[in-house]
Amino acid sequence: MATILHDGWQRRAHRIARPALARDEKWFRAIVSLFCLFALRDMFTGAMRYYLALAHLSGLWFVPDLLSFVVLGYFAWHFALQQRSIFAIVLVAATISATAIGMVFMSWNAFTFFSGVKAFLPIFVGFAMCGRNIVELKAARYFLIAVFVVSAIGLLLAPYIDYPWVGQEISNFGVSKSVSRQWWIGDKPRYGGFSGDSTMAAFMTVAPYVMVHRFLPRWLNVALWPILWKAIDLSTSRTAMLTLIVFIAYYVVTRLFAPLLKRVRVERAMAIASFSAVLVPFLLIVTLGGTNIARDYPALESLQDRIQNSWQLGFVHLAEVAPVTLFTGCGLGCFAYPMDYTPMAWISVPVDNFYLTTYLMLGVPFLVVMAGMFLACVKSDDRDKLLLITLMNVYSITVQCYGPSFATIMMGYAFSDTFLRGVTGWQRRYRGAAAPA
Repeated sequence: MATILHDGWQRRAHRIARPALARDEKWFRAIVSLFCLFALRDMFTGAMRYYLALAHLSGLWFVPDLLSFVVLGYFAWHFALQQRSIFAIVLVAATISATAIGMVFMSWNAFTFFSGVKAFLPIFVGFAMCGRNIVELKAARYFLIAVFVVSAIGLLLAPYIDYPWVGQEISNFGVSKSVSRQWWIGDKPRYGGFSGDSTMAAFMTVAPYVMVHRFLPRWLNVALWPILWKAIDLSTSRTAMLTLIVFIAYYVVTRLFAPLLKRVRVERAMAIASFSAVLVPFLLIVTLGGTNIARDYPALESLQDRIQNSWQLGFVHLAEVAPVTLFTGCGLGCFAYPMDYTPMAWISVPVDNFYLTTYLMLGVPFLVVMAGMFLACVKSDDRDKLLLITLMNVYSITVQCYGPSFATIMMGYAFSDTFLRGVTGWQRRYRGAAAPA
């Protein structure tokens, strides 16, 4: 009798579990497809916007952004309502409140509403892959290899080819925007490759490579480093170069000194230690604020600008204009590129740091989410994500990570295990009941 009851229970459990598994797998594959679509778009930003405008198909550019609204709905339903993750609940509530605050504070119209919301929503594409790894899928691995190879080629060819999209402008909804501009640092050009933006081109070279490096032979990894180094050097992105240096140091140390079974401990320790990067802007403001370091070290001029202006002025302006927003946040897109299209553009400054920018958008609730992001270092056993936490914390010290959506997605993906609750959903119920049997 007990056997019959047990077999009956198993059949019912499998009937429940299999549809749930199939449904979750379909969502995961759909979200990975959207991730790849964003990556493709940002890898070819300059070329794609230029040629879509020539073909009068500029509206297609926004298709991934529209699909990210669907992912927000899935995230809210699955992680906030079904899983009841406290961090997911806080994040969704903060996103809704920041949308309302932004509408009031920045006097949004229809265009600025869409622009502000779409700047933030890609982070949910990354967050929605909680408990899963993109490189589980062979097709995704091949795609990411193609992304970093093509991005590197675009940078390496840039000194020898005049890309037609450099210096061009397009118009969307009555707003003109540069497709790609030629930037200089000193007397050295900042090449943007196929992306058109030097910072993003460098990121599209290093981030996908890090995601797939485990699937490449050791000799190939070592052989790629000089090529990636040269490509990033042409972009003059010091932040991407620092990220590559940290990765190479990690790779050498773990391969020489850490057995395979202990590497996850090294990666977890690195991820936890990397949160000290959150304090870097505050420490530099306190120690170097008011000093003219660029006078003695001209190469540090951009760092001095961040210390004196970028990292401070957003808070200064809010304190003068609307002090309450220092606690509530000033809305999605605030002190990111969407703010330039609003009546509050006169106080807009580039806040070159992910954590500072996100706090300015969401306010105090983001501190709760940050606590969950830190706990992800403890909860996650995914070695790839632990490594990405370290590298993204380093990268985001001087980069806002809002604008090109792929950087926003990568921040979400690296910290996606924030929303883990042990064994999730039906699996927790199924395994809990199956264990005694």
